[in-house]
Amino acid sequence: MTGPQNPEIAALLQRMARSMAKGAPKGWQRASISAHADLHGTGGQGVVNVLADGRSRPGSMRTPEYLKRVCELDDTGSGELAIDLVVHPDGRFDAVTSRAIVRRSGGTPGEAGYVYVLRPGIRPPDAGDLQAGPANPTQSGDPREAVRLLRAYLRKRAEIFGWEPGRLERFEDVLPAPREAREIEDLERALGVRLPDDLRALYAVADGDDGSGLFDRHPWQSLGEVVSWHHADRWWAAGGTWKRHALGSARSDGLPHARVRASADRPGWIIFAESTGGDFLAVDMDPAEGGRPGQVIRVGTHHDDGPVYVADSVTDLLRLQLAALERGDYKCDAATEQLWIETALPVRHGDTADGADGGTDDADTAAEAPVHHVLVTCDAELVPLAGHRTLAAVTVRSAEPVSLAPLRDCPRLYGLDLSRAEVRDLEVIAGIPGLRYLAMRPEQWHEVTGHAGGPPGLAAAVLAGAPSPGTLAAWAVSLGGDGDDIRHYTGRLPEHA
Repeated sequence: MTGPQNPEIAALLQRMARSMAKGAPKGWQRASISAHADLHGTGGQGVVNVLADGRSRPGSMRTPEYLKRVCELDDTGSGELAIDLVVHPDGRFDAVTSRAIVRRSGGTPGEAGYVYVLRPGIRPPDAGDLQAGPANPTQSGDPREAVRLLRAYLRKRAEIFGWEPGRLERFEDVLPAPREAREIEDLERALGVRLPDDLRALYAVADGDDGSGLFDRHPWQSLGEVVSWHHADRWWAAGGTWKRHALGSARSDGLPHARVRASADRPGWIIFAESTGGDFLAVDMDPAEGGRPGQVIRVGTHHDDGPVYVADSVTDLLRLQLAALERGDYKCDAATEQLWIETALPVRHGDTADGADGGTDDADTAAEAPVHHVLVTCDAELVPLAGHRTLAAVTVRSAEPVSLAPLRDCPRLYGLDLSRAEVRDLEVIAGIPGLRYLAMRPEQWHEVTGHAGGPPGLAAAVLAGAPSPGTLAAWAVSLGGDGDDIRHYTGRLPEHA
């Protein structure tokens, strides 16, 4: 049973439904809105009108005021409140409100649906945790060499810009003064992760670059900014909650012995340089088997498919940039003192930096890389996965019925997406002990929950498609969720009562 209705919310939903009906075009068959609200504002999908021929047209209404008021009146908790409302020409309306359910958007109708967080205390697994630590735990960087390279790099820049002799005698002539040694120690303790030796040595001669963009056009941050970024909300790493989780969203570099862990974010990734476009350079103090502590990686807005390896160390990054300047591989604007170095540093998976190990082209060796997420389309692709040691998630896309039997004994399997698959043995799902995330269509869920009330241990369930609020509410109840997880409202518009 869903939670009790709030009369004031019911009245607001009725007013919303009436406004949607009044604004609907001639021949409409259904008007709907799927939105969310919190104390700071509203968002989501606006009003959509569906016509008799199946086409849809956008509608309008005073959405923000209604939605925010519904959120204020709802007493089921704090945070974001999902609000889904459908109204029909005969005056019927149907709505659901929930703080545990969120709409899952996708590029195609098959990817849309709703995520129901059943166990918020359980976090999504991190594929990076499945990977081994570095085979070589020593740092590649050299503190003295890093300082020497920074000085040589700055002098080359001065030469390019035609600075007069004497302008660059000390680091402080062009860079912010360093912190005192005790301040550096205090800030490093506040960071909670030890800096690589070469980067710490650079902070001992300058506290960042004051926006110059010394590191591949990324301004080098002051040590105070490094600490702030490390403890800030890592908004680009959205995979940390079930509501935003997607199977296979994080990806490694594809090497048999990956350098960087296949995570969205990790405590050992320390951002030290930021671009103006929401991308960052970080030192990685928690590398994968093929990496070295202190290696440089690229993360941020344009790297939602996973971190990208850049260089073995900050020392190596400076060496690559200085070598490019000495080759003449750069562009500059003397008036603004802007410098664009063509260093050929990796920006995507598989790119290779000058002087860096580019991995292997041996297909047999690459096939040895640990597998975490697999997309399969037939039985022949499922069979080899039986008992797979590292397999964490499987997405099945098949028009012909497939058997899930090979997945029964995969010890790491936590996620399964069957929303665009035909499956002949859905009962296998109940025998996958570590299953935490499951996406299916309504009829598949009906079959599974009809036998045993749903798979035990699920932390997040996905109902694919575009279900009505009533269907959404019934599905949530069938999974045994808390009564306050979802509230279902039905009624009629006054003029149709």
